[in-house]
Amino acid sequence: MASDREITLGDIGSTIWRGKWYVVLAAVLGGLIGLLLTFTGGTKYTASSQVYLGQATTMMGNLAQTAGTNPLTAATILQGDAIVDAVAAETGLTRSQVRADSDVSVSRAPGTTNTNQPAIAQITARTDSAKRSIALANTYADVALGGANAGYAVVLKTLEGQVRTGQATVARLTAQLKGAGVNQALVASQLATQQTDLATAQLQLARVQQIEAPSVVSKATSASSSSSGRNRVRTIIIGAIIGLLLGIVVALIIGGSRRRGAATA
Repeated sequence: MASDREITLGDIGSTIWRGKWYVVLAAVLGGLIGLLLTFTGGTKYTASSQVYLGQATTMMGNLAQTAGTNPLTAATILQGDAIVDAVAAETGLTRSQVRADSDVSVSRAPGTTNTNQPAIAQITARTDSAKRSIALANTYADVALGGANAGYAVVLKTLEGQVRTGQATVARLTAQLKGAGVNQALVASQLATQQTDLATAQLQLARVQQIEAPSVVSKATSASSSSSGRNRVRTIIIGAIIGLLLGIVVALIIGGSRRRGAATA
């Protein structure tokens, strides 16, 4: 029977073509709705800042990961209650307002070693005021930096203490070596060992300062507007595409109904 014939892509294309005016009308209406939304939805201002979260290293200088620097977990930590409450206190907003008006993302590098990549947090603030968006993004960056610096400060203090202790020991042994009545060979051996340890500690300190130190990569100086020409065109295009897809669905439904009606007749 003809009604049992399988529907081909040609049949679908023909059905859409016969209902092309539904498609065109839906696309136009979608674009118009998108245009209206750009005027009635209120203007939003978006500002962004970036924070380098630091990169822990092992004693051998190899990259290591902590929960605060791993891209898989860092964003979750930066959006935790402790950070959000600190941002709220600095900006005068409530916790819910900070959560609603800001977003934190930490991009993952492609590849199997992405968890060993240095992490940079992208902080985005979106409010109805350009000044407020900039302030929120930058305050969030400062608070995030403070949190990242907490662990780094412990490591830095430890290594600086080791360097100071090593320098004092080397100075003491050097003075002993110049004095009389000491075992010159023993003191010289101890001095050589301490000098090696001091050099190692100094190298570790330099590496930590260069690699592990968190920092603000960039702060927001301006905010983009949702009512800008580019954003308005984007919204219109998205609305038109949605309308186009809905129009195709309508054309297929109406065409299918007509085909079934003709088959039963």
